[in-house]
Amino acid sequence: MINRRAAVLLTFTLALSACGFKLKGLYEVPESLQQLVLVETSAQPTALGRELINQLSGSGVVINESAPYRLELGQPQYNKRALTLSARAEALEYELSGKVIFTLYQMGNEAPVLEREVSAARTYDENANSVALESLENSYRTELNRVLADQIVRQYLSYVPNN
Repeated sequence: MINRRAAVLLTFTLALSACGFKLKGLYEVPESLQQLVLVETSAQPTALGRELINQLSGSGVVINESAPYRLELGQPQYNKRALTLSARAEALEYELSGKVIFTLYQMGNEAPVLEREVSAARTYDENANSVALESLENSYRTELNRVLADQIVRQYLSYVPNN
């Protein structure tokens, strides 16, 4: 009975790996992109910068000062706006959006090899008290940073160097 379970489990594992399935956030990193210098233009490290470092490290990219590429992360910008208003002009639904520009440089070259803006947005209802709403907003801002960092990582790893 145990051998049958092991055989079935092994078969499913092999079939799953053969179809190319990967956990979200795990990417194959080309050898030329496995090292990176990360520079934030803000004076203090941002939550987005910390999330980006976590995702890059989780994908196997090493952050160090002697890397062949430098990624400059601009100042993230967040915006909150009312989407739906009640008859008394009270906000019923909000949109929280975020965007950031990032630029990739090859060391020794001052012209960027890649420059992009990434953005993301989340909507939520105003049906909670102010403490719960603030907590929800913080949760959505964390999610925005996760999505923005994921977009940056995917675009960085899709870059093909001209050699």
